[in-house]
Order: sequence, then C-alpha cells, then structure tokens
Amino acid sequence: MNDSVFLCPSDELVEGRYREFRIEQGGDPVWLIATRIGESPRAWLNVCPHQGRPLNFAPDRFLTDPEQRLVCAHHGAVFEPDGGVCVSGPCQRASLTAVPVSENEGRVSVECTTPINTPG
Repeated sequence: MNDSVFLCPSDELVEGRYREFRIEQGGDPVWLIATRIGESPRAWLNVCPHQGRPLNFAPDRFLTDPEQRLVCAHHGAVFEPDGGVCVSGPCQRASLTAVPVSENEGRVSVECTTPINTPG
C-alpha cells in the first residue's frame, strides 16, 4: 500500500468550506470530508456517528452554521471543525472519525500507512 494518496491541491481547501473526496482503499471506495483550519488541512470519514449516513445533502455540498461548523444534513448534528466533535444534536460528544492528512509542496494527501477504519 502507498504511504499516501493525493487528495487535492492545497489551494482547494479553504477554511470554513467543506469538501467531499473519494479515495480507494483495498479496492473499496472511502468517502472523506476535508477542510482547512488555520494552516492545517483536516479530514474525516464522511459518516455521521448518529446513524452512519453521509453528512452532505448532495455531492460535495455540506451545510454549515454561522460559526462555520459542519452540520449533518440528515439529523442536524453540529460538529466543530477542529476535532470533529459533535457539539449539538442527536450524537452530542461523539466524534467524526479523523483521517490523517499531510500537506507538502502544494499538495494535500491522505496518510494511508494503516487502513482507514470505516464504520459498519
């Protein structure tokens, strides 16, 4: 397995905007959410801990609240962008599953030194 998988150019991740990406792992698709917090890219599995559904309402379309926190389109759970912890809604205090990412020479990559654990 490669040590990393290219996700996107660095300038595609903007603070306050969430993006959806698809990577493959072991021949299976894995859907991710990514954003930027300050200088750092962040990524999580696109799976709400409440019922295991994707957080977006359409491909690459996510809801946010006035504080730019991620909102699950299906049940209204609100996740803070720094650590992916639910701060409001049906899965309060649960967390999105973080995916390690790195940024180097204008490229954001997912670190795949170990398999990404998908729920279910």
